[in-house]
Amino acid sequence: MPKSQSYFADADAGSQSKLNKHVARLETSRLSEHLSLFQKIFLVNLFIILGGAIIGSGLTAQLAASGQFNALTFGGIIVAAVVVSGGLSFFMLKKAFLPFNELQRVLAKIHTGNSRARTTLDKITDPNLKHFSHALNQMLARLDENARVIREDQHQLQLMTARVINAQENERKRIARELHDEASQALTAMIMGLEAARSQASDNPALQGRLATLKELAASTLEELRKLALDLRPTMLDDLGLIPAVRWCARQGSEAANFQVRIELENMVESERLAPELEICLFRIVQESLTNIVKYAQATLVTIHLQRLANNAIILTVQDNGSGFDRETARQEAYQGGHLGLFDIEERAALLGGSVKIYSSPISGTRIQVTIPFVL
Repeated sequence: MPKSQSYFADADAGSQSKLNKHVARLETSRLSEHLSLFQKIFLVNLFIILGGAIIGSGLTAQLAASGQFNALTFGGIIVAAVVVSGGLSFFMLKKAFLPFNELQRVLAKIHTGNSRARTTLDKITDPNLKHFSHALNQMLARLDENARVIREDQHQLQLMTARVINAQENERKRIARELHDEASQALTAMIMGLEAARSQASDNPALQGRLATLKELAASTLEELRKLALDLRPTMLDDLGLIPAVRWCARQGSEAANFQVRIELENMVESERLAPELEICLFRIVQESLTNIVKYAQATLVTIHLQRLANNAIILTVQDNGSGFDRETARQEAYQGGHLGLFDIEERAALLGGSVKIYSSPISGTRIQVTIPFVL
């Protein structure tokens, strides 16, 4: 055969050999992808045990034939077998469990709040793990979608609650204005008319007495209307600001239930004005807290603490030394149609991005702490 033909024949043989090796690697890779993790570990350990048995038996037979087999050489064979088989098992198991590192990475991201973390399927060859990872990705996608829907629903609920509360405040303001401008003026005119009629009936003492009684009734009704109008919407809240309105509300509560009120200001001044929605929110929370104290707490001391933090957040704390209450019982009663004061406080704070913490016990009383970001 000519040298050129021999050269090309050798080249073709080498290429065919490389191709055969490549095909063998592909077949092995495909076989590996179809084997489960259990099957891989079982086969690897089977090959290690089989190889160790063959090599150990061969060495033992050679040593026995040469007369060098004793306890020392037997121990050396055992140690060598353990080291080699243990090392091979370690590296093979480490490689086999690499996909779990990917799952651990994803779960760690989810634990830190990254709900969009997903497993990379192309890094996982085990069919069982790939199926599990695919199911995990689908579950995370559904959870992410459900969380998005819940956030949207909560946002819509928050908007609706804000509209309801704003409508409530506007209605209170309107009713308070009508009570002040119309009903109060009508009662004032009635009182003046009764006084004029009583002065004209000087010759009829019985009629004077009845007119005086009617005048007192009209005067007490007028006073009750003024209190009701102030409860609905204190004019000083709009005219003077939050702190004077809180002082007025505290004075009303202390007169109704005979407890002492202490108002503490930290990094705030008496004449300071806040955003209208923040002033309304804090005032209503104080009002609701004092209403609960008057009705249920039997307290002798109430402390109202207003504090501005370095980041301009406002903290309102209302604390009493009363009898306290059980929060779960109060919630159950509210669900069954009872007083909704706690829900009202929490909803008002949540609308401004705030939070509410409530502590209550029969020994130390009740402490309501409201933290709200500063609203310009």
